[in-house]
Formats: sequence, structure tokens, C-alpha cells
Amino acid sequence: MLNFKDYFIDEYQFTLKKVTYTWIETNNHGDELNLNISDGVISSIQGRTLNVTFERKVFFKPEALYSIEVAFAIMLTFKETINEEEINKVNWCQELIETDNPYLRNIISRASNVISMLTSSYGQQPLITPPNIVQS
Repeated sequence: MLNFKDYFIDEYQFTLKKVTYTWIETNNHGDELNLNISDGVISSIQGRTLNVTFERKVFFKPEALYSIEVAFAIMLTFKETINEEEINKVNWCQELIETDNPYLRNIISRASNVISMLTSSYGQQPLITPPNIVQS
């Protein structure tokens, strides 16, 4: 298990990257709906920065009510003591998903909050999604 404190400086940046709410008009009123949550994490390295994007999608099958996509980005700076070989030998997406860390925890909770605010806007109880990675 990776210790992120060994790799990154203490300060990092994050930003909301995408919010999409699509209301879906349908005649499937009698159909049983299945709520689906799909998470994705992608990463890339630019110089001494690890760029990570977390995206959560919420949708129904069959398609109904709404679909939502929320994405946050994190920019983590590697410590000067970490060389390029060490940086490139780690599967960063896998480590971020499998290792408890404050970076994903922070933005996943924010994504969950955005989703709950959006789903409460049509007068029903808000949908509270889990504050952790949903493995499909």
C-alpha cells in the first residue's frame, strides 16, 4: 500500500470540472427503474504534477427521470526527492482507488454533495450517493 505523504507535498489544488444534469421525459411510468452509479478515475503526469480526474455518473435503467455527471480534478505536486523513475513506476489510478487517501475522499464527498443538491431541486428527497468509490 502506497503512502501518499511520501510522494506529494502537503498542499494540493482541486476544482469542479463538469456538472451535467439532464431531465429525461419518458413514458416509462409503470416500469421498474434501476438506479445506477458509475465512477471513473483517470490520471496523467505533467512535469512534476499528477493530474487526477474523478467522475461520477448517476442514471436510471431504463432511461428515465434524469441523468447526472459530476467531475472534479485534483492537481498533486510531487516532492523534489521523488525522481521520474519512481513517479512512472506507480499505477496512480489503481493506487488512488485502492488506498484510502484524503485526495479522493475530498472530491468524492463534494461530488456527492453536488448530486444531492441537484436531485433535491425537483422537490423530492435528495439522492445521497456514497462518499467513496463505487465499483461497478
